[in-house]
Amino acid sequence: MAFSSRPRLRILRLFISLGTGCLLALAAGLYYGYHKANDPDILNALVIGGVLAGFVIFALIAWAWLIIDEHVARPALRLAGTLRTLSHANLASLPEPGTSPYLSDLLPAAHEVAQQLLDTRTALDQAVARQTAQLSMEKDRLERLLSDVPVGLMLCSAEHQVVFYNGQIVSLLGGLDTGIAPGLNRRVFDYLHAAPIEHAYARLKETNDPDAASDILCSTRAEGRVLAARMRLLSNASTQTVSGDTTPGYLLTLRDVTGDLATHSIRPDIDRPGDWPLSMIRATDLALTLQATLRNKGVALSIHSSELILRCDGFQLVALITAFINRLPLPHGDLQLHIAAHGAGAMLELSWEGRALTDEEFARLYDIPLDVGLTDMTVHGVLSIHGARLEPDSTRPLRPALRLYIREARIAQRRPPSIPRAVVYDFKLLSKAGNAEVSCTPLDELTYVVFDTETTGLYPGQGDEIVQIAAVRIINGKRVHSEVFDTLVNPERPIPANSTKVHGITDDMVQDAPDPPHAIQRFHKFAEGAVLVAHNAPFDMAFLKKHEARANCRFDHPILDTVLLSAVLYGEAESHSLDALAHRLGITIPEEARHTAIGDAIATADALLKIIPALKARQLDTFGAVLSEVRQHRQLLKDLNT
Repeated sequence: MAFSSRPRLRILRLFISLGTGCLLALAAGLYYGYHKANDPDILNALVIGGVLAGFVIFALIAWAWLIIDEHVARPALRLAGTLRTLSHANLASLPEPGTSPYLSDLLPAAHEVAQQLLDTRTALDQAVARQTAQLSMEKDRLERLLSDVPVGLMLCSAEHQVVFYNGQIVSLLGGLDTGIAPGLNRRVFDYLHAAPIEHAYARLKETNDPDAASDILCSTRAEGRVLAARMRLLSNASTQTVSGDTTPGYLLTLRDVTGDLATHSIRPDIDRPGDWPLSMIRATDLALTLQATLRNKGVALSIHSSELILRCDGFQLVALITAFINRLPLPHGDLQLHIAAHGAGAMLELSWEGRALTDEEFARLYDIPLDVGLTDMTVHGVLSIHGARLEPDSTRPLRPALRLYIREARIAQRRPPSIPRAVVYDFKLLSKAGNAEVSCTPLDELTYVVFDTETTGLYPGQGDEIVQIAAVRIINGKRVHSEVFDTLVNPERPIPANSTKVHGITDDMVQDAPDPPHAIQRFHKFAEGAVLVAHNAPFDMAFLKKHEARANCRFDHPILDTVLLSAVLYGEAESHSLDALAHRLGITIPEEARHTAIGDAIATADALLKIIPALKARQLDTFGAVLSEVRQHRQLLKDLNT
């Protein structure tokens, strides 16, 4: 520190020490010579010469110090000060470097380095200023966009603290009416009942899948309003540490579907249940939402629910059961709701203490109007939409019940990892283009039937059978949402427990379902005249083709395989599983829909619709062109997917 602050003094001390040493050496030499000499004249000459030599040495050293001080030390100090100032202060320009014959090119070189640093800093400051202005503009634009998004967005930490929300959240949660407006660092449970959110969060963490999402029903604490929500965990970059564990936060997307239906005046054809879009809802979420909604109205309801996933409109069922409770004979007590599997579907049993409904009272239930955002909707309409039936149970005098039967359900399982399907690819399937017209047809002008199957196992040649077939249609580059094929299949053999853990289908669910030949015959009719599309098509086709004779049909359709299309686009270095492809294309497969035939078929269809433009960008714009390209990957995919 002393050297950096007083270098000239250090140099002066160095020269003083040098001069002192020279004088001491001269004195020692004179002293030695004085004692050796016997001639008095020589002695006097030595003394005089020594004194003169001492002055000359001192003068030369002093002169050298002055030169070094003026042309080395002072310029070095100026240069150090300039560089230090440049490093720590915001200089707009540099002083002239000056010249020094003793420093040669050091000063100009140092000045050039300093100038480069100054120029770089100036350019960096300008770039930062531009980017800051751009980010500020984009931030303002993003804030305006998010404020206008028609759904509520809420970002929460792992401890369920709100860290972001948009303007729609305020109106959805009704917090202003209770005096608790949505705010940062508040718990989300101040606004929404906790159970569905906690259960969904726990399920998503258990999947250990960053692409998983969970659709849930939840209700507001303020008004008991039922909302649709989708939860997705945040990426690792957004995690926080809680008690030493790294746990992710989550994004909630909230939507008032009842309000949406009222706004668009949607009216389903109640005589055609398949036309109404039904979701996959967990029975526990439905029960907990109903319980919270009734609690806001001062009604206590006990729930007992199996781990099922129901295909239903949760909002309509909540309104339906609430209407039933409002029409029960008074006085009644100890309300209970039981949800359990029943064949291919589920039974919702609402029981109470008190007298049973009379036949006249039960008949009037069908005409109860329901406020579900649809004009003139009644209990009868909701039952028709769901293909459901309602029955009274008066066999227990002290505890009568109403039973609502939902026609489709499955066991809720923890989302399993993707299972490799150990089937060697049969590339002959890809060559059946049917005729030249199909080969020359542009990809976006073809009609596709995208399908998937769930099975008892992986080996059709060893007795495994289909338990579910589902398919959707794509016409002229668009998925037709109303044209859906979805059926359970009775495999005529027990379903192994390991398979049920994957797809959630049990023996009881398929007891009354069609057998494989009849189900395959119906599917063949649905797929008539279309290009068949599947993910790992040889696996699914093997199960279909083994029943061609019994079903009296033949699958000679042109076939596309999204595994092969993925390889064409992304090459052998990438994974080509459905989960990986969906993630790569930005497609969300909800947790409840994964490893269901209809869920995987929809995801495959969405993937195909995104793959086709990418193929066309590579000049693969016809079926024949794609087929030729796919054949070049037969060895690649045999290696990767056997």
